[in-house]
Amino acid sequence: MIKRMEQRPFPVTYTSHGVHHRLVFFDLETTGLGTMCDIIQLSAVSGDHTFNVYMVPRQPIQRGASVITGFRVRRQQLYLHNRSLPTNTLREALTSFLAFLHMFHKPLLAGHNIRRFDCPVLLRALDEVHLRGEFKHTISGFLDTLLLARELLKDTSIQSFRQENLVKMILGTSYQAHNALEDVKALQRLCCAWMPTSEQVLRHTFTLAQMEAQASLLPLVQGKAISKPTASKLASWGVTLEKLKEAQRQCPPDGLKQLLEPLKENLKDASFRTIAGKISDFLKQLQCPELNRAAS
Repeated sequence: MIKRMEQRPFPVTYTSHGVHHRLVFFDLETTGLGTMCDIIQLSAVSGDHTFNVYMVPRQPIQRGASVITGFRVRRQQLYLHNRSLPTNTLREALTSFLAFLHMFHKPLLAGHNIRRFDCPVLLRALDEVHLRGEFKHTISGFLDTLLLARELLKDTSIQSFRQENLVKMILGTSYQAHNALEDVKALQRLCCAWMPTSEQVLRHTFTLAQMEAQASLLPLVQGKAISKPTASKLASWGVTLEKLKEAQRQCPPDGLKQLLEPLKENLKDASFRTIAGKISDFLKQLQCPELNRAAS
């Protein structure tokens, strides 16, 4: 049985290493479910401060997404449930979003399932208009509330951690899901009810640098040299593909093992040697011309 939780005042900040960071909840509505889709709606909320913009996407809205969200485009005009909406260009929308974030000092951006979906989509859009650098200096990091929910509610009978279901089970209410502004408002209410500790929040935060590091390790995952969880661990320690290549190139044969040393804490020696060996073999194939020139 799930005990209904009361909503409490908005938790303005969380503390990490003595530094206070404000929480800003954000969400996207997009043309589809893949990370290469276009943004239609970008919304955010922090306490009583709200942000909401719409964009006419360049890609067609997938039929399934249109049915779920109610968005459609006709003659370059965006409609939501047959009501026309004011829109901005992608650059205008993202510039306004950065201005909203600047209201707070390096906030922590929170969202549901953002590590897998919203963050990659948002970062690709920022790259398109050359705003990733400014964005990187504007925020302190990200919090994925899906991962937080799984920790906080692990001893309950809840099986679906979809935001809409969590709001229903925890708050005992429903809302207009798949509207980004309503989604972020509901998520803020949900987190106010949870009132996680700073330690719980910190366990599920990640930085843009960690996302970039993990993206750089994707060839190793695709080449089956390491698993996705291993890539995530390496990224959390700031290990990138370039650092692995540099360690193997400059300090053979121990440089790579030294860089991978943190992995040994959770692995048996044999498993660690296997992973280090697979990474080394992959890098040799990747850098064969460079290694051959170095050896000659």
